[in-house]
Amino acid sequence: MRVDVQPDGDLDTTRLEWFLNDTLGLNQWLMTTEWLFSDPPDQDEHGQTVPVLVPEELAIKLVLTDLEEPDQRVVGDHSVLGVEARRWRWAAFAAQPSDDAQDRFPWERAHD
Repeated sequence: MRVDVQPDGDLDTTRLEWFLNDTLGLNQWLMTTEWLFSDPPDQDEHGQTVPVLVPEELAIKLVLTDLEEPDQRVVGDHSVLGVEARRWRWAAFAAQPSDDAQDRFPWERAHD
């Protein structure tokens, strides 16, 4: 997803986080500021982007809501499966360890 960039070149994820929370709810998405497991979209074409993972059942809502925005942020999507999903689960745990030491996405923890 497209992300704002501060004048000093640092990423500013504040507006993107507000959009995600407003559209999907708290703990319904995972974002990193680095493209860890895939190549980023072309920066010349799309600007600065960050990877955002959401539950499959909310992905359509995110895309449709984004289409109504004056500045669309979604630049692409794909299903995260297999090894890539395990890697993202590890990233989710590294960002916010769970009490039971299980690699879970934030939306899976919200139901505990």
